[in-house]
Amino acid sequence: MNRALHSFAADAQPHVSALPERESLPLEEALELLLQRTPTVAESEEVPLFDADGRICFAHMRAELPQPPYNRVQVDGYALRSSDIASATAERPAMLLVTQHLYAGDAPGQPLEPGQAARVTTGAVLPPGADCVVWQEDTLADGQTVVISRSLAAMRNCRMCGQDMERGSTLAESGDVLHSGTLSLLAGQGHTHVRVFRRPRVSLLATGSELVLPGAPLPQGGVYNISSTLLGVRLRKMGTRILRMMTRGDNRQALQELLAEMLAESDLVITTGGASVGPKDLVPGIASEIVAEQGGSMLFQSLRLKPGSMTLAAALPQTLLLGLSGNPVAAAATFGLLAVPVLKKMGGATRFAPLRQKALARNDFGSCRKDERRIVLARLEGRDVYFARDAQRMGQPALCDDCNCFVDIPAGSAPLRKGMEVDVILA
Repeated sequence: MNRALHSFAADAQPHVSALPERESLPLEEALELLLQRTPTVAESEEVPLFDADGRICFAHMRAELPQPPYNRVQVDGYALRSSDIASATAERPAMLLVTQHLYAGDAPGQPLEPGQAARVTTGAVLPPGADCVVWQEDTLADGQTVVISRSLAAMRNCRMCGQDMERGSTLAESGDVLHSGTLSLLAGQGHTHVRVFRRPRVSLLATGSELVLPGAPLPQGGVYNISSTLLGVRLRKMGTRILRMMTRGDNRQALQELLAEMLAESDLVITTGGASVGPKDLVPGIASEIVAEQGGSMLFQSLRLKPGSMTLAAALPQTLLLGLSGNPVAAAATFGLLAVPVLKKMGGATRFAPLRQKALARNDFGSCRKDERRIVLARLEGRDVYFARDAQRMGQPALCDDCNCFVDIPAGSAPLRKGMEVDVILA
């Protein structure tokens, strides 16, 4: 699909661009357009293993050492030849000579001859000639000899060199999200650092003359800017690097200059507010002019869903612009549905597409309007999904961090009742 929308036409007012009738895309088509134009960051950096949790592996990592790196004793007991106790029974036990004691960290012991055993502890090197280890609880010993009254198969209670991981085995692939498991495997190979993709650089611009920074006096008609904090925290959780987080009023020249600066230095610029069709909604016109100047394209101008219908996106030669609603709940929804997969792909991840599943509603939700598809923040626990408190009113409780999914409600759906099966998009 290569749908690119035409640049916005100029308005009759000087220096103001206006939109033709805005084509509205389904969420899936809009996301596909965005992902098609999302480049993967090319740069990488080396970071200590302890700082690499959640980062994206840059290069394929292969094992240079087999695991275990030697024939390893798995239990405390006696290492011996299984053939020496093959006919051992309680009535006719086998008696072996204990010739050495080996502990974890010791050098390999002397080869065992037939009829000999070695006292060993967990983690020790299995002495040459031995092929099994008998639990100490199953023996009688006096220091010089050990008595064993049952047989044991070869390879029991020991692991041979490379049995868990052969040399050349995959530790991590490029694009994998690193976590404690993969990082511990790297540590097991002696690595102290790992090469990861550079963090995507993101700038946030909240627009609106009514916005006031937290901490400043709140004038009549003003509201505190919460969208920047909301999205900024979520961007940090994703491991992005936030270059700028700014708030600007509805001044076209100031917005245009600041937006151009952000686009020049960022991999992704996210704006909130000013994306609708009113006289103070300046972001679409500014985006259109920048696209025309730099040779980019407008990807879409609005979405066919609620909340977040007033969302736009543009692709520039070196960066992306995502314009979200000024409503914090709508911004949170479209951030999760669009920005999160874009940033995952941009950061080098190979698995970035949103996952879907069926779930059972565990509380009620009212119907959508006939012409609206509704995306509702919710909490998924196994196959049970709980609508956020006051989700129907789209109030701030719907921004709770325990929301980890969206319930996808088709337009014209009947009221959802407890126990009904619903479609869920994982956040």
